[in-house]
Amino acid sequence: MSDALDFAALRERLAGLGGQAYWQGLDDLAQTPQAKALFEAEFPGVAPLLDRRRFLQLMAASLAMAGLAACGRTPEEAVARVEQPEQMVPGKALWYASAIAFCGYAQPVLGKTLAGRPIKLEGNPEHPLSGGTCDAFTQAAILQLYDPDRSQAPRFKGRETAWANVQTRLVEMASALDANAGRGFHIACGASSSPTLARQLGELRQRWPQITLYQAEPFADDARIEASRQAFGRALIPRLHLEQAQVIVSLDDDLLGPGPLQTLHQRGWASRRRAAASGQGSALLYVAQSVPSLTGAAATERLRIAPSRIVDLALALARGLNQAPGGDSRLDSAQQAWVAQAVNALKAHPGHGLISAGSHAPIDVHAAVARLNQSLNSQAVEYQAPVLLGYADDDRWLTLGELAQSLAAGNVECLMFLDCNPLYTAPAEWALLERMQHVPLRLHAGLYYDESAAQCHWHLPLNHPLDGWSDARSSDGSACIVQPLIEPMYATRTLHQLIGLLLTGNETNALNEVLDSWKQLDAAHWNQALSQGWIGTAAPTVSVPTAQAVNLQLQADSDDLEVVVKPDACVWDGRFANLGWLQELPKPISKLTWSNVVGVSPALAERMGLSNGDALQIELPGQSIKGAAWVEPGQADQVVALYVGYGRSRAGHVGNGLGYWVRPQAPGSSSAVTVQKVDGQFALASTQTHHRLAPNDTPPILSVPRRAATVPVPVKEAPATLYPSTVDSPALFRPVKGSGPQWGMVIDLDLCTGCNACVVACQAENNIAVVGAEQVANGRAMHWLRIDHYYQGDIEAPRSKFQPLPCMHCEQAPCETGCPVNATVHGSDGLNQMVYNRCIGTRTCASYCPYKVRRFNWFDWSADAAPSIQAQRNPQVTVRGRGVMEKCTYCIQRISAARIDSRIAAGQGGEDHQESTFEVVTACQQTCPSQAIQFGDINAPASAVSQARQSPRHYTLLEELNTRPRTTYLAQIDDRGSDLDRELEHGQ
Repeated sequence: MSDALDFAALRERLAGLGGQAYWQGLDDLAQTPQAKALFEAEFPGVAPLLDRRRFLQLMAASLAMAGLAACGRTPEEAVARVEQPEQMVPGKALWYASAIAFCGYAQPVLGKTLAGRPIKLEGNPEHPLSGGTCDAFTQAAILQLYDPDRSQAPRFKGRETAWANVQTRLVEMASALDANAGRGFHIACGASSSPTLARQLGELRQRWPQITLYQAEPFADDARIEASRQAFGRALIPRLHLEQAQVIVSLDDDLLGPGPLQTLHQRGWASRRRAAASGQGSALLYVAQSVPSLTGAAATERLRIAPSRIVDLALALARGLNQAPGGDSRLDSAQQAWVAQAVNALKAHPGHGLISAGSHAPIDVHAAVARLNQSLNSQAVEYQAPVLLGYADDDRWLTLGELAQSLAAGNVECLMFLDCNPLYTAPAEWALLERMQHVPLRLHAGLYYDESAAQCHWHLPLNHPLDGWSDARSSDGSACIVQPLIEPMYATRTLHQLIGLLLTGNETNALNEVLDSWKQLDAAHWNQALSQGWIGTAAPTVSVPTAQAVNLQLQADSDDLEVVVKPDACVWDGRFANLGWLQELPKPISKLTWSNVVGVSPALAERMGLSNGDALQIELPGQSIKGAAWVEPGQADQVVALYVGYGRSRAGHVGNGLGYWVRPQAPGSSSAVTVQKVDGQFALASTQTHHRLAPNDTPPILSVPRRAATVPVPVKEAPATLYPSTVDSPALFRPVKGSGPQWGMVIDLDLCTGCNACVVACQAENNIAVVGAEQVANGRAMHWLRIDHYYQGDIEAPRSKFQPLPCMHCEQAPCETGCPVNATVHGSDGLNQMVYNRCIGTRTCASYCPYKVRRFNWFDWSADAAPSIQAQRNPQVTVRGRGVMEKCTYCIQRISAARIDSRIAAGQGGEDHQESTFEVVTACQQTCPSQAIQFGDINAPASAVSQARQSPRHYTLLEELNTRPRTTYLAQIDDRGSDLDRELEHGQ
C-alpha cells in the first residue's frame, strides 16, 4: 500500500505559494515517488545520472538490435477496380445526413463516406440545435459501428440461430397473446423519441390492450417531469436557453457536462460568454455541487455542498427572492454568502436569470425551481411537452421498480427488453435478476449480447443507427431521419423490423416502416428531409399557469457520509464501455482512463489515511463494492462519489473486467454509505501529471502572471506562462510573399469547457491509436490534442482551468533543428510537417519540444486491429508504424483537399499558380460545441483567426522561448468581483 498523503504539509506548501499558483494533482503537489519518477522521465536533465555499468548495458543492447532496422514489410500487390461504382470518385468523400440517438434524443449528424465506408461523423450544420458541432459520444459512434464485438446473429439460449427460427417463435408468441389480449406481456424499453416506434407501439397496444410498457433509462428526467405535474398540473419539460441567461444558478446540475443536451447547452453558454466579453451584459454562473464537474469548473462562484443540503439551499434562494417565508437556516456562513451573491445577481438582471436543479434532486426542489424561474420572468426558460416516449399524461409508462413488483407477484408471462440493459443498470434493491428467473419467455433486443441478453432465452441483434433506417426527435421536438450510411454489416434487424415481425408474422422492410410514419410527406419533401437530415417539426412551447408555491422543508443535520452515483464522463452508463477511444479518453477533471474510482474529498482522505489507488470497501443497500480511492480536490467533505459504467462482464473484449460495478440508486432510497479502507492497491492510469511544460522547483507549479488590464473589470490570466518577460528576436522562418495562405490557430480559453469532444474528433480524423491502460500509465498515450487541467487555490476548494494543447507549429521550431534526418520540416504555409518514412525514431524532436505535443510509436499499435476496425480508418491519413514520431498536422489532409477544390473552382491547374485564400476547418474546430477554436489564414485580415489575434486577450504560450507558435490563445476572463468573500471557496 502507498503511504498516506500528508495533507497538512500540502496546505502549508500551498500557503507559501500565493493565490496565483497552479498545480496538477495531489501526488504532484506532494512529490510522491511515483510523481518524481514521472517528472524525471519527462525531464531527464533533473534525474540522477546514468552509471557506467548501466550505460554499457544499454549500448550493448542497442548494437544487438540495430540489425532489426533493416527489416522491411512484405511487398503486397494491389488490384485495380475493373468497374467503377456509381457516384463513387476515388478520394472524393460523400456526405449523408443522419442522426445518432443518445438517451432518446437525436444528435443530428453528417456522415462522411469514402469508397462506400463511413469513416467520420460531424454535427449537422443545418440543424438549429447542433450548428455543425457534436459531443464526444456522437463522435465515437462511428467506432461502435465497426465494433467486432457487436452482436452479429440471433441467439437462443446463448447459441447462434437463424432468423427463420426467430420468426417462427414470434408467430407462436403472437398467437398466444391474441388469446388473452396481451395480458402478462411486459416490455421494458430504453429511452426513445422515435415517431415510428411510437406508432408501432400504438399498434401493439391496439392489438393487445393489456400489454404493459416500462421506462428503462437509468439517468432520465423523471424528477423534472413529475415536478411539472406537481407545479403545473401536466407533464412538461423545461427548455433552457443559456444564450439568454446572464445569470445562471445551478443546484448540482452539470449543465455543461456529459449528457444528451451537452452540445446545446455549451453552444448557448458560449454564445452568452461571447456577448459578455464584448460588453453586452453579463455571463455569471453560480454553481453549488457535491462533486467537481465541467459546470463547476466554468463557474463564477462554486460552492461545495452535500446533496442532502440542496433542499436547504433551494429554500434559502426562495426566501431571498421573496418566494418563501423567512425562518431558521441551517446554512453556514459560506453557504449564506453564496446564496446572497446569487440572489443579488438574479435581482440585478431581471428577466435574464435562470435556476436549474440536477436530475437527481428531489421532486420538491424541481417544483420550487419552476416557481422561482417564473418569479424571475425568465426569458431563458420555456416549457414544452415531453419529447421522449412514455412521459405524456395520456401515455404514461411505468418504472422498472413497478416491473419488479409485477415480477414478484408472478404477473409476467413474457418479458421483452428493447434496446436496454436493465440487469446491469437497474437499482440493486429491485432484484430484477432474481425475480425474472421464473418468467416463461424472456427476449432481449440490443446492439450487444450483454448482461441482460445473457439472462434471456432469445437475443435479437439490432442494427447500429448508421446501418439501419429509423427516426428520432431532437430535444426541441424536431424530427431527424436516421439514414443508414452502409448496408447492414451483420445479420441484424432494426427495432422497427422486430416489432413489424411480431405484428405481421412476416419480415418487413425498415425503410417502409419509417415511411409509414411520414405519409404526409410527398416524394419531394421526403427527399428534402433525407438531404437536410431533419424535418421542421419542433414542439411548440406551452404557456403554463402560475406554479404552486414553494413547499420545502429544512433537512435534519447529519454528519453521515453520503453517496453520489453518477454516470461516467466517458462511458456514460456502460453503453460505450467497449469503445477504446472513450476508454482511453482522459476524464475531464481527474484525467483518469480505463477505470472508475471512488471519489473522496481531501478532508475524508486525510481522516482515513488514503492516497490515490488505495483499496476501499463500499457498502450500499443491496451492493458491496471494492474500488480504488481517488482524492478529488473540490469535492464536498462528506460525499463519496461512485461512477456507473464499469465492472462489465459482457461489454466486449475492450470493456470487460475494468473497474467496479455499481448501479444507480432507487428513487427515494437512502444515500447512506459505509466506507472502509482495506488491504490492496489499484494501478490507475491518469494523465493529469503527464507532459509537463517545463521543469521547475519542487513542487512543479506553473505560476501565472497577471497581464495588463485591457478589458474593464475582468481580470485576464494566461495559464502556463512561466515568466512575465517577453523576448523578441528575428524569426528564422519568414513566409515567402505570394506563397499562399499562412495557417494559424487561436483557442479561446474563455469558451473552452474541457469537454474532450475535440480530442475524440482528432482521433477519429487522424487514425490515432489506442494503446491500453498500461501504456497510458507509462506516459505513452497517442492523442495529438490533449487538454491540460490545472488547479488553482487550496486543496479543499480549488478552481479549475483547462488548456487544449495541439502542436504549436512554431515558426522557430526547436524540433526541426534537433531531428538528425530532417524528418520534421517546415512548409511554405507555416506548418511544421512530419515525413513519416524518413523518421528513424531517435525521439530528439520530442526532447526538444517545450510544449510536449509529440507522440512516439513504441509499438505497432494498429497491427492487431480487427479487420472491421481497420475499415473505419481515414484513407487520407497515413497509419503510422512502430518507431515513428507523430503529432498534430493541422489536418493537412483537409488543407490539401481544400487547396485542390480551390484550384478547380478557380479554373487553374498546375503547381506554380498563385493560390487564392481558401477556408479550411480542422476536425477539432468543427466539432467544438462552444466554438472555442478558430483556424485559418493569419495573413487574411478578414479571417476569424486574424481578428482573434488582434484581441487584447491574445497571448502566446511560453512566449519567452521565442519559438513563435502559430497556435496561440485568448486568455480566460475571470469575472469574479473584487469584493467577493473568499470564504465562498471554503464551503462545506
